[in-house]
Amino acid sequence: MRSRFNHSSRGFSLTEMLVVIALIGVFSLISVPAFINMRNQSTFRADLNTFATDLRSARSYAISHTVDVRVELDAPGNSLTSNTYRFYSSVDRGTTWTALTMPGAHGIGPGTQGNIKSIAGPVWIQSQTGLPDLPIATPDGKPDIVYHPNGGMDLAVNATSATVVLRCAWKRIAYDTFTIGLSASGQFNSTSSHT
Repeated sequence: MRSRFNHSSRGFSLTEMLVVIALIGVFSLISVPAFINMRNQSTFRADLNTFATDLRSARSYAISHTVDVRVELDAPGNSLTSNTYRFYSSVDRGTTWTALTMPGAHGIGPGTQGNIKSIAGPVWIQSQTGLPDLPIATPDGKPDIVYHPNGGMDLAVNATSATVVLRCAWKRIAYDTFTIGLSASGQFNSTSSHT
C-alpha cells in the first residue's frame, strides 16, 4: 500500500539554522545573567537566615540555661575579615566568659567543634550601632550582642536600639544590604536595601 504523504528529502536551510542559533543566543544572553543574579540573591538570603538563626539560638540558649550568652562580632567594615562571630557564656553575670560550643560552629583546628562561625560567601559585617564593646575596661573594637536569661540584651550606653548591617559584594542583585534591628527586649527584625 502506498502512503498519500509526500516525504521530502529537503532539510533545513542555512538561513533557518542561523535564525534558530541566533534566537538561542539571545535567550541565553537574557536568561543566564538573570539566573546567576537569582542564585546570588538566594545565597545572600541564606547567609542572612543563618546569622539570624544563630542569634535566635544564642538568645534561646540564654533563656533555657539561665546564663548570659555573648555573640562577639568581628570589627565591622572590612570586606575581607569582618565575617566571623564567636559564642561565649557566663554563669556569673558577665564577670568571666567561656567558649560556648554551638551547632555548626568550628574550633581553632580543622575538624574541631567550637564557638566560631563565619558568614559564607562574599558577605561581611559592614557596620553596627548601639552594641557594647566588652570588656568595657579594655575594649577590643569588636561589638558584642549579650543576651540575658530573661531574653533581653545589652545595648551601648545611651542607646535605645542597635543595628548590624550585613553587606554583600554582589552588586547586581536586588538587595545587597540587610540591616538587622535589635531591641533591648532581644527581639530583632531585618530590612533589605540596595546601595
